[in-house]
Amino acid sequence: MNPIHKIINSSYDSQNVKSKILSINLRIDGLSFVIMESEIIFKAECYEWQSKGWEYATEQIKLIFEKNTVFQSEFKKTIIILKTKESTLVPSKFYDKNKEAVLLKTLLGIDNFDTYSHNLKNAEAVLVSAVHPRLKSLIKESFPKVEIFNYSTIFIDKAIKLSTKKETLLLDVGQQSFEIAATRSGKIISHNYFDFITVDEFMFFLLSFVKQNNIDLERVQLLISGKIALESSIGKSLKKYFHNIEQMLSDSKNDKEEAFAELKNYTLIANS
Repeated sequence: MNPIHKIINSSYDSQNVKSKILSINLRIDGLSFVIMESEIIFKAECYEWQSKGWEYATEQIKLIFEKNTVFQSEFKKTIIILKTKESTLVPSKFYDKNKEAVLLKTLLGIDNFDTYSHNLKNAEAVLVSAVHPRLKSLIKESFPKVEIFNYSTIFIDKAIKLSTKKETLLLDVGQQSFEIAATRSGKIISHNYFDFITVDEFMFFLLSFVKQNNIDLERVQLLISGKIALESSIGKSLKKYFHNIEQMLSDSKNDKEEAFAELKNYTLIANS
């Protein structure tokens, strides 16, 4: 499998990486990584495949780990940012680590997965997540000292940070999925993750989320990021319903880095 996006900085030295950070984003439909020092990307690659479940994704990830010698190097720090819909948000006062597996099985119907959790920085809440056992084993075998973060933890904290006194929706659109966080008066009120195939499905799930959370379409501020253009079919559909839309554009001045801008930013947050 070949990367669909790639960066190699002219000053990159594969034999001298002990001062750099390796950050890997793992998804059910892809993998991307950056090798960074401070805010400079020295090497980066992005791979994508059709979503066929975590068993298939783990096989693709394993092949990439085995093929690319980057993953055998010793870095200052290795970070994995796992993006998965198998998670749920729990208020801190109700969280019990011993009941993570029961919680995910009860709320999401997830069984035979390993669990892990992260505290939010901007709210008194814990994100409880599931990781496929084979993927967890692969991560541990490949990176014994890795620090694992959940994409949604950073995403929700970002939504709270960007929220205004009125209602705000932060929407991140992927290839065939989207993640959404709703805030009101600077507090998180709901978070979810949906798979979709058609534009109609996308809008149905989004508007259902809006309705369930009593969000006012005329007042809410919609912040959108990810694989979406406002002139696309999804973008045009959003304009029909939302009156206040802002596209979260990357501040990257390097076109080659555009595909890795989000991972770069999330790595900086995870490393802070």
